[in-house]
Amino acid sequence: MKFPLFSRRENSRQAQLEAQARFERALAEGLRALGTLFSRAAEVIEAQRLQREGYGEQEKYLERLDSPATSAEPRTR
Repeated sequence: MKFPLFSRRENSRQAQLEAQARFERALAEGLRALGTLFSRAAEVIEAQRLQREGYGEQEKYLERLDSPATSAEPRTR
């Protein structure tokens, strides 16, 4: 005995759009995860580079030595 409702494949336009939307959501989420991974990898590499240059002993990596008001004149376009 066959059950046509269970064996029928969805070929409607709505089903195709839903499948495409699922794929696009999965792709976007995957790209976000890769972006996070690459960002963290870049931070680790930068921290290692700064450590080799001697900034590790200071317990801080980036410190602005000049005040923001005196650092540069405002740009004009």
